[in-house]
Amino acid sequence: MDIPLLKGDSVEELLDIILKALNDLVEYELAVILKLQDRQTLAVQKASGPLSNKEIEHFKIDLSSRRDIADMIARREPYLFPEEEDHVDTYQEVLDMPDGHSCLVAPLYFKETPVGMLTLDHRVCRKYSPGIVRFIASISKLISIILTQGDTSRYLLEQQRLLTEERNRLLRFEEGPFRDVIGRSPRWQAAMESVKTVAGSNLAVLIQGETGTGKEEAARLIHRLSSRKDGPFIALNCSALSSGLTESELFGHEKGAFTGATGRRKGRFELAHGGTLFLDEIGDLPADLQPKLLRALQEGVFERVGGEDPVHSDVRIIAATHVDLRKAVEKRLFREDLYYRLNVFPIFLPPLRERGEDVLLLSEHFINKLKKGEDYPQLKLDTGVADDLVSYDWPGNVRQLYNFIRRAALVSGGSVIKREHLFPGDIVFSVPRLDAEPIVTLDRAVYRHIRMALERCQGKIYGTGGAAELLGLKPSTLQSKMKKLGIVRK
Repeated sequence: MDIPLLKGDSVEELLDIILKALNDLVEYELAVILKLQDRQTLAVQKASGPLSNKEIEHFKIDLSSRRDIADMIARREPYLFPEEEDHVDTYQEVLDMPDGHSCLVAPLYFKETPVGMLTLDHRVCRKYSPGIVRFIASISKLISIILTQGDTSRYLLEQQRLLTEERNRLLRFEEGPFRDVIGRSPRWQAAMESVKTVAGSNLAVLIQGETGTGKEEAARLIHRLSSRKDGPFIALNCSALSSGLTESELFGHEKGAFTGATGRRKGRFELAHGGTLFLDEIGDLPADLQPKLLRALQEGVFERVGGEDPVHSDVRIIAATHVDLRKAVEKRLFREDLYYRLNVFPIFLPPLRERGEDVLLLSEHFINKLKKGEDYPQLKLDTGVADDLVSYDWPGNVRQLYNFIRRAALVSGGSVIKREHLFPGDIVFSVPRLDAEPIVTLDRAVYRHIRMALERCQGKIYGTGGAAELLGLKPSTLQSKMKKLGIVRK
């Protein structure tokens, strides 16, 4: 039977379980697993016990200056320091232990290769018997296997990530996963390039855009292009839940946690283990849950409602919002630390009114979908409505367009969709037709366009989500145009 490779989080979780179980059999005040990072450096991988602290967790040992420890590793056998033996404490730089305390050191080897060291300490002397030393020798073999397999898994995951990123770079927009993501406008393709770029990583993504612009479809596309594509994609709309149920939906609950909780129930974090969790309308997440979500994102650990045991979950987070979270942070409606945790890689989806003739491509796409059904085999779009489709404001964006096409298909009897089928009499064309727009100088038009891009990107020029990327320009070229036109960032 093949043993599945361990992910980084799984390694940490297993080591934590082993140290806690070990304490049931061998009393210690400090148990530390150190990993050999190179031939000369031991770094703490996991620490447990009442004497553990932040300094211990970040402690490293330079073996070139601690030849005593290097010699103990070379012995390849556990060593229990005799009470009367004078020696330098392993953690003397960060921990003050009394003379004669109990100290047990066990080298960690995988086959013939050293991988680290296990140490057990207790301030009381003579805590560890020869039987315990033999037991620790056996436990050390298990810990060595876990550390080695974790390294192998991390290497393979990194190679998988690189291959995924390379595949995404080579994918054309009309191929594979992009076939149902319609659009050729520069702004839409810039957004899709960002999707391709981030999909192969595990970075958190914040998708921003008006209602109906396709944020969930973009999130699903990121999932399909990622190394997690075979795992679950779990979506949760934060605005569709009552405040009393949101925590249970996110983290699950134990039996009897509240009235109606007749059994244990997994939350979305657990259900998304190994896959992607999509948090739609994250701006509507209740304030009291924001710190709990932040902890789950930072540590990958949470508790079910009514429970005390920590639950570990390996998920990739994609959040979406139609509101400006930066303004929500300024108004203290959204936690700043959570915002920065979610906004690692921002993607902005442009509204349909700014995508030009993409509306025609989308209309044909929706019509072709309806034609494949049994009700509308003859459905088509009258050529006279193209200008109306392009000039309409589409406040509901792609979702509104799809609903208009569905209604028009019904009203037209499944034949030719004309203007009166698409646009009832109460529809207001807030975007003027091209022949009604006043003509301005080219410099003035460019000035307006750059100003709009800068406002959309909150003045950011460089990098992902910057105005240069949005406009399809090099940052230096954009800055040159801004200087020429007298545009100053606000």
